[in-house]
Amino acid sequence: MIILLNQTMMKFYIFISIIFSTICLSCGSDSNSIDGGDQNSQAQVQSYKKLDGKWSIEKVHDLAVDPTQLDGKQPLIIFNVTEGTFTGNDGCNAFQGKVTFKNDKINFGPVAGTLMACPHMDISVKILNSLSEKELTYALKDDMILYQGDQQVMVLKHME
Repeated sequence: MIILLNQTMMKFYIFISIIFSTICLSCGSDSNSIDGGDQNSQAQVQSYKKLDGKWSIEKVHDLAVDPTQLDGKQPLIIFNVTEGTFTGNDGCNAFQGKVTFKNDKINFGPVAGTLMACPHMDISVKILNSLSEKELTYALKDDMILYQGDQQVMVLKHME
């Protein structure tokens, strides 16, 4: 009984250590969010400011996101261009990570997040898999559309 309890506790501590390490790694980088050129260029930061702020996730791959399926929670992503970070939620779990910008590309670092089980986990999984450690091309029109190659990955709508 004691051995089983110790094994269970050890697994718990390993799990917590992995989560903590992931969060520390994603927050520990001191690199600038703008890749290339003068690292501290205000002009570069200003050119990406249009991406700053809160964006609702309207579509991920071929799946339209319906907040009514998620207890009314609108999945969203918030970019902080100056800090080089993103945060958000997938309608169930909160997530965060580092991000860099270069030309029409957004480079997402590893995503750290909570691990709650919720209905419609297919949406959560698609959102997180679409962002974690990906280089995506963006196009801005009325919405922001993220592409991987020529495939549309996500449609975001700016929230006022």
